[in-house]
Amino acid sequence: MRTLSLASASVAAVMAMALYDAAPAEARGRGMSFSSARSSFSGRSVARVMPQKTFVKSVSKPTNTLRRAVVNKPVKLAKINNNVLKKSVTPSLVSKTALSGNKLNFAKLPTHKAVLGKPNLVGRLSVPKNIKPKLALLKAPNAALHLRLKPFVQRHWKGAFFWVAVAGVGYLTVPELYYDRFYRCANVDDPDYETCVRVLSYAVIEEEDEVRRVRYQMPSTATYRYRATVEPTMEARQACSFQPFVERKWNREFVWVEIPQTGNVTVPEDYYDRFSGKMGTAPPDYAEACKVLVEAAAADSVVAMSAPDLNPRL
Repeated sequence: MRTLSLASASVAAVMAMALYDAAPAEARGRGMSFSSARSSFSGRSVARVMPQKTFVKSVSKPTNTLRRAVVNKPVKLAKINNNVLKKSVTPSLVSKTALSGNKLNFAKLPTHKAVLGKPNLVGRLSVPKNIKPKLALLKAPNAALHLRLKPFVQRHWKGAFFWVAVAGVGYLTVPELYYDRFYRCANVDDPDYETCVRVLSYAVIEEEDEVRRVRYQMPSTATYRYRATVEPTMEARQACSFQPFVERKWNREFVWVEIPQTGNVTVPEDYYDRFSGKMGTAPPDYAEACKVLVEAAAADSVVAMSAPDLNPRL
């Protein structure tokens, strides 16, 4: 029996060795590791696994460093932006605040009550509440120009117009079609009110209806106040035409003036001195004399203003 058991063991050992040699190298390696791990857990085998923990710690350190860098960058950028805003925005705000002291006080501008128009006169409008003028002129005109601007204070126009506040004068109305020309002479440090008056005066002549313009034939008993001997040049006619003032019927006293190749021109009595001053040159300055009549027409075509309210409630 003992001999049989030994023989059986020998045969089993030989078969095991044959199977091991026939198996692949990878399978043999796994068989060795499994057998070693299955045999025992010694201190040496645990020590071999521990370096993996040290490897994990070494990786965690860079990740913490990266997180800190990402978190700190927005904070630094925020501080830089705040400093930039303080340096760039604050001066502009201060400059605007300083300029605000020079703004026109609309509440102290004189206003006039609305006045209805007449068949041959244009009415005046009331100033809208909480008005926001399209333009505000801080420098007041002199006394003479103040009077010449009165025909356009709260004046009613047939077409669209804008409100313009003028220091010491009140609220002018400027037709939309003429606003660009008015803006060029007004929106400067020293407004050219002389030119602005002419711009608005021409707007009055352009607005007049040629058909409805009243013509008044010279009476046989009337006499000429002045007779010109030289006819206007083509350049003078192109600069300013006398046609709107030939036999014109004014709303005030007027005189007769004869101009060659033009006709009988009427001139308001209170504007005659200015008109004759331009006509008395050699040769007569027809262009400037005609501009006097254009301005006179603007003043003659609007109703008188009511007493101003120096403390309006806007």
